[in-house]
Amino acid sequence: MTGMMTPQMTPRESQVMSTIHFRIDEDVKRLAMRAAERQKMTLTEVMRQRAEELAAEERQYQDGQHDAWLEEQITAAFSRYEAGDSEFISNDEMNARMEELKAQAARGTL
Repeated sequence: MTGMMTPQMTPRESQVMSTIHFRIDEDVKRLAMRAAERQKMTLTEVMRQRAEELAAEERQYQDGQHDAWLEEQITAAFSRYEAGDSEFISNDEMNARMEELKAQAARGTL
């Protein structure tokens, strides 16, 4: 299956799927299967749901980490500006500087 969606596919089906294998104690498996049955689910469905929940938690954690990093960078930039250690430039000036850097890199003089 490719990563492309067809009209019949759900977003989950369009993703590349992977398999997880692990060993657990037979008694743990038996009890987990009973618990899953009480929820009208298979153990595989419960384990998939928990893995998806863990992945969602990790995404939130990573997003939060990035937000904190970005906030630190913004605060540091304003601190440098207020201390007179930096300056704001226009978008046009920034584009001109970037084009010059790209040209230097292409010439190997950067």
